[in-house]
Amino acid sequence: MSLSYMDWIEKYNLNFQLHIKEEDSNIYDQLNSDKVIGDMSTHNGTIVDVVSVSKINGSFYYKIKYKNQLIGWFNPKADSIKYFKTKKQEIKLLEKSKIDNELNNSLEIDTIELKENWMKIFTSDFCAIFNEKIYCGVLLKDKLLGFIEINDISHFINYRNDFNFINDNINLYKDSKLEKSSIENFSHSEKKYTALGGFEGFNGIRVIINGKRYWIDQRNTNINVNYPRITNIDDIIIDTLLYQLNDKVEKQNEFYSARINKLKEKNAELIQREKDVKQSIKQFRELL
Repeated sequence: MSLSYMDWIEKYNLNFQLHIKEEDSNIYDQLNSDKVIGDMSTHNGTIVDVVSVSKINGSFYYKIKYKNQLIGWFNPKADSIKYFKTKKQEIKLLEKSKIDNELNNSLEIDTIELKENWMKIFTSDFCAIFNEKIYCGVLLKDKLLGFIEINDISHFINYRNDFNFINDNINLYKDSKLEKSSIENFSHSEKKYTALGGFEGFNGIRVIINGKRYWIDQRNTNINVNYPRITNIDDIIIDTLLYQLNDKVEKQNEFYSARINKLKEKNAELIQREKDVKQSIKQFRELL
């Protein structure tokens, strides 16, 4: 039997947040306890941290806290929204018509700014699961403009490939849509250049040419890249899990590196102090 995405969360203690919506479940002080210490309806509209998940008789119970204060355990309903931190990526919207979706409507988000800027390159560093659908948070200059279903998003795929142009008439562009020309009829002289990546479902490729960044049409190159799209909840949870594990490893490395550096500094001080003592003894003996 394959694991569900909630099984993955429980097994690896994946951290996430929960946006409480339309909840009236009991809050318990402990798992398998009959002691009710509150009602989740008092937390409707708030975003809580889920610090632990446990499966009991086929149902998942969440241990939650709010503003670093432990609340307790409860069994959530389907209306609440799960938020997961992911690696920061550049994204593009595939269609403007997908902006007025179920999640944006549920959160009563004003999507006018997102509609006005929908053709721009955005960033996303977290996703949401609502009614078993995955949404990407859409950010413009760190401002959240709304959510878009993952199937309606194109992610920028980073890679570094050397390539050649295969056509003579080459234009270099300022934008990923290949509409604003920067240099026309670029003379490439069959040299090798470097590609930095591209968006899923788009022909534009970000490149470095003569030390500057441009966009070019992939169809004019010998680049052949298959983009691995994330389209289901299991994939996004596993990807988030790997991101969080890598983040924990990096933080541990920073912590221990700092400890080691302090020990090195202390050791250097002790060595210098020992040299100073020996020098003082030598000078004292010379005086005798």
